[in-house]
Amino acid sequence: MHDDRDDPDARHQQQALFRHAIIGELDIEALPRGERSARIVELATRSYRTPDGRERRFSTRTLWSWWSAYRRHGLDGLLPKRRHDRGTLRALSREGLEAAIALRREVPSRSTATLIDILATAGRVVRGQLRRATLDRHLAHAGVTRRRLRTLGDKRYIRLLFERPNQFWVGDYHEAPLLWDPARERYRTLHLCAVIDHFSKLVPHAEWYATEQIATLEACLKQAILKRGLPEAVYVDNGAAYRADQFAFACAHLGIKLRHSTPYTSEGRGAIERWNRTVVEQFEPEIRALRLDDHREIQLRFEGWLEQRYHLTVHEATGQTPLDRFAQPDFTPRYPDPVLVAETFRVRVRRKVHPKTVTVEVDGVAFVVEPHLRGRWVQVHYDPHDLADVLIYRDGQRMQRALPQRPNEPPQPRPERPTVTPPAFDYLGALRAEYDRRVVAEARRLTFADWTPAPTFTRPAFLALVAEYLGKALAPYERDELTVAYDTVGPFADATTRLALEHALRVRGRGLHVAVYTHYLKIFHLSAQQALHRKDSP
Repeated sequence: MHDDRDDPDARHQQQALFRHAIIGELDIEALPRGERSARIVELATRSYRTPDGRERRFSTRTLWSWWSAYRRHGLDGLLPKRRHDRGTLRALSREGLEAAIALRREVPSRSTATLIDILATAGRVVRGQLRRATLDRHLAHAGVTRRRLRTLGDKRYIRLLFERPNQFWVGDYHEAPLLWDPARERYRTLHLCAVIDHFSKLVPHAEWYATEQIATLEACLKQAILKRGLPEAVYVDNGAAYRADQFAFACAHLGIKLRHSTPYTSEGRGAIERWNRTVVEQFEPEIRALRLDDHREIQLRFEGWLEQRYHLTVHEATGQTPLDRFAQPDFTPRYPDPVLVAETFRVRVRRKVHPKTVTVEVDGVAFVVEPHLRGRWVQVHYDPHDLADVLIYRDGQRMQRALPQRPNEPPQPRPERPTVTPPAFDYLGALRAEYDRRVVAEARRLTFADWTPAPTFTRPAFLALVAEYLGKALAPYERDELTVAYDTVGPFADATTRLALEHALRVRGRGLHVAVYTHYLKIFHLSAQQALHRKDSP
């Protein structure tokens, strides 16, 4: 099997991509005067893990040279320069190389360091003159590496097993051409960001995005946490987004252990890779047949397929549906404060307040800040998927929540989207409709024909009963949502509350968001009231 570590072209491409990952943010937008210099100075203070696994820092002069080469020649300008005498023997004679090859064939498990020491002891090379990387390169060219001689590469991998849900999540990106472009009559690539619970094979959240960036990664993980609770650990690869300091900080802030897979190794990633293959086989052919040019429509049908098809299908590895396996009777997810999650996963950028308009611009939207910040550098925390407001920080202190500047004129209307003729049967749309009907129908299966009036009970008794059924202490935001339901729809009766919660736990399981159980409480209460009204009416 081909190994990229033995391919100079692959190594050079990795070096170019690594350099582009460092200076890439300099090319995001037209930066104000002096901003690019400030960013390069900031980049020079960071440590980076190179493709060979070493931690290094780079000077501002080096970063400027990379940026200049990238502006002139693109990614090709970031490729390492090739030596004109590449492939010739310089630090090692032909006789010394032949001796090293003979020593390696004599004992194939000998390390390269041992070979160099033997050559130096025998007087064939000067001690300290021959480097291990140099000899490794020549031995690889001669076909006598330890991997080639079958003394390496036979590592045995273990099968990962876990005891409960949310113990170990695996994350990954998958890309596919799905978004139809009518003007060019071809598909545009979308990126699927997903996390899968290794124990249950349930997907807490997965969403198609236009790009593979830290912003989309954090948006996906935020939704997964709000829907299914906090995981103990998240296992990801070494992509640029997963290596971002901001992502590591967010995980640490929420008490999530961040684990990275070993480069060139896929151990422990079988669950997410099998999930990606399922998406390729079951979802992508159907969505491409629709030729949808609206990103939101693709996501809506994907959610219907995920909830109505994947989560309700028995998984071959567990023998259960992912939804049933996740709803363990003795397991209760840990739900954080939604406000804390939203604040943690905001993107952070550095901006200079405009000296005349007293605004900062993010993704083309101008936000009004306090006048005393005019002309100063600030840090802006924002949600790229919801630009209703941004947070302004200076010197590590939060200054304000800034709102968008009101334009003088209304924006121009968007052009109408071209119509696309769908297939005869919208399979994914039918799945979505069936899923919506099932959510409503499951709560209406019981009849209240023989229902009799029951006395209501107080709000504290109601909250205590809900906590008892859910098997946990209610979080503040859960108490608030249940209180609103009690005050607006209720007051609820003891018998109705018990029946609704028993039905919700039997049908949907434990560990869901409190809104799911509140929905069942409202449906059962209103159904009981309607039954009583029909019984009392002449």
